[in-house]
Parts: sequence; structure tokens; C-alpha cells
Amino acid sequence: MSKFTVFDIETGPLPDDEIKNIAPPFDPESVKTGNMGIEKIAEKLESVRRNYFSGIKKKAALHAEYGRVLAIGWESEGETVIQIADEKTMLKLFWDASDESHHAQGKWVGFNVFHFDLPFLIRRSIINGVTVPRGLQPKNNRYYPDFWVDLMQCWQAGDYRETISLDRFAKALGHGGKNGSGSAFAETLEKDEPAAIAYLENDLLLTRQVATACFNVF
Repeated sequence: MSKFTVFDIETGPLPDDEIKNIAPPFDPESVKTGNMGIEKIAEKLESVRRNYFSGIKKKAALHAEYGRVLAIGWESEGETVIQIADEKTMLKLFWDASDESHHAQGKWVGFNVFHFDLPFLIRRSIINGVTVPRGLQPKNNRYYPDFWVDLMQCWQAGDYRETISLDRFAKALGHGGKNGSGSAFAETLEKDEPAAIAYLENDLLLTRQVATACFNVF
């Protein structure tokens, strides 16, 4: 594949009040208190309640109803675009850019994008009222068009039980690995935006390195 664009997204949790508004209400009846006194029961209920919502928030970046897109990046022939803006704006820009490539018969390549990135982007687009171009939508709500290429499938080589991380795949090829953790992206973005951008740019570099190796074989 001579010309292609690599892309990646970074996600994070919604604000606490939005998560609590969406999440199923905490059920005190689910907590076993035994023969505890009134004060101990109240303390335990409050502790379990906090853990309940903190558990949802901890995994919120992986679920589109509790999480949001914080950044989107893509790179083609040395030209890198990093979007860190209002989520609705980023979604529109992403779909417009990829749709333009689609009409130009290009390909967009990512890692594990059929399982995470694309479903997350589509779900957040539904929530934000952003139109996904018809030519980029999964066919029959199941199979993505050939325009999208998922490098996880390259590694699986037909064995869909086998998975690998982008970090390990790149290292196995002799390249460097990640320069941080995606789970910390939201915190990094808040405290040090240049470091967050550098993290996303490095992910794009690793994706291109893995893509190049895969396309040399397939």
C-alpha cells in the first residue's frame, strides 16, 4: 500500500456529574451489612457508594456513554494533524477528513480500530448529533468498508482469539514503544498538553511502523 493515513484517538471520562446522571443509581439494598450498628451501616454504605461511582469512572474512557474523545490525530506522508478541541468539532473534522480521503480512494489505518476507535467515534457521534458519512459506516451495522484497515487483523492472521498491544507489536519489530499510558491521557492533557500531544504523535509513529511491516507481507 503506497499511500495511506494512520490515525489514533485518545479518550477520557466525562465530568463526574454527567457520569452519575447516566449511570444506574446506586442500590443500597445490594450491600450486606449483617449486624452492624446504624453508624457503621451508614459508613459502609457511603464507602460502597463512592467505590461504585469511582469504579465506573475508572473505566469510563473505554465506554462511549461515560467517556468522550479528548484528542484525534492522523498522519499522512509526514503531515501530522492533532485535534484537541470541543468534542463535536473534532468529530466533524475527523469524518470530513476521512471522507475526503475515501472519495480520493485512499486508506485510513489504525490499530484495534474495529474493536475500539471506530465504534467509540460512531457512538460519540450519535450522542453529539454528528453525521457519519454513509460510505464510512459499517455495512449492515457490522462490517466496516475496506477503506478502514485494522492492524490488529494483520497480527491475528486469521486467528481472531489472538491479540497484542501496539506497544508489544512495535517492540517485536525492533522499534521503540509507547512513551506513556493511554489511561493517564486525560490527566496528562490537563497538566501538560505538550506531553499529551507527544504521546499521541508517538502512537501515530508506532502505528505507521507496524503498518509498514504488515503491508510488506500482505
